[in-house]
Amino acid sequence: MRWLMAICLFSIGTSSALAQNAAFNQLASGNQTGTNQLNGASLELFADELDFNTSVDLTQIGTNTINTIIYNGDLDLVVQRFHGTQSLTNRIALAGHAIGGIVFQEGTNIAGSVSSNTLAVADQLFAADANQLILNNAEFALLTGSIQQRGSNIANIAQAAYAIGTAAQTIELGAVQRIDNRLELAAMASVGAFIAQYGSNSGNLMEAETVEDASRVFAGDQIVHNRITLAELTDGHIEQHGVNIANYIQSSKIGNIQQISEGSQIVINEVLRPDGTPVRGDNIVQTSDNIVNLTVLTPPASGNDNGQLAVEQNANFSQSSSDGGGSQTGNSVSINR
Repeated sequence: MRWLMAICLFSIGTSSALAQNAAFNQLASGNQTGTNQLNGASLELFADELDFNTSVDLTQIGTNTINTIIYNGDLDLVVQRFHGTQSLTNRIALAGHAIGGIVFQEGTNIAGSVSSNTLAVADQLFAADANQLILNNAEFALLTGSIQQRGSNIANIAQAAYAIGTAAQTIELGAVQRIDNRLELAAMASVGAFIAQYGSNSGNLMEAETVEDASRVFAGDQIVHNRITLAELTDGHIEQHGVNIANYIQSSKIGNIQQISEGSQIVINEVLRPDGTPVRGDNIVQTSDNIVNLTVLTPPASGNDNGQLAVEQNANFSQSSSDGGGSQTGNSVSINR
């Protein structure tokens, strides 16, 4: 089994003057809020007069980042604490119009991230009063084009090109990562229409060539809810996918790892009629992945390593999925040698 973790970090890198100390303490307490909103009246400002059939392309993107370090060197100490809420809302209200163009809504929240060559000591906290919330919401009369709604929440990620010494990552009880993708059509989606909803929550991620000692606790809640409401049945293609990841580590040489998870992971994918009854069909694809306490041991760059690996994993954890295409993974060690 081969796992690949690809994370993009958005930040301003540390300056050379700051890097001389190689120790950072970042404490954030407060809220980051972003809203993109579009309705018929605001769209007419750009399109003059808005007809019922509209072929314009619409894009809404929002990103919140807090407590981020990217440094191409060696770090001695990084402490990151987050108390507060990161919230993003993308909303399109065109219930009286048929949309024939391409619609794209995306939200990203990142709290507590560090990337360097080596990292001696790291301590990351996503506190009990911390929340990452994303809402992508769209309302149309009819969809003949396509719409894609995406959300991604990332809390506590530590990456080093070579080595991580001692690291602690904690997401406390009460913390929430939640993504809601919602689409409402007063009529239906045409045969050529394409609808895609994706949500991804990740908490306590670690990646390095060598990890000596890591302790990780996840006690929060991860929720992805993809919902489509159709007034009429549709032949358009629909995809819904949700993924939750808690306590993931990837390395080619691991010393001692302790991972404890006591939270919950929920993915809900649903296509509904206005009365709430579900819509089924071969044109609807619904999948989900809930992953907790996953350790991935990759081949070392210098050849096979016969060192000892000590992993303790404990998951008192609730995982649920509403669709038939879901997978649940807990307390897993994958060795690729």
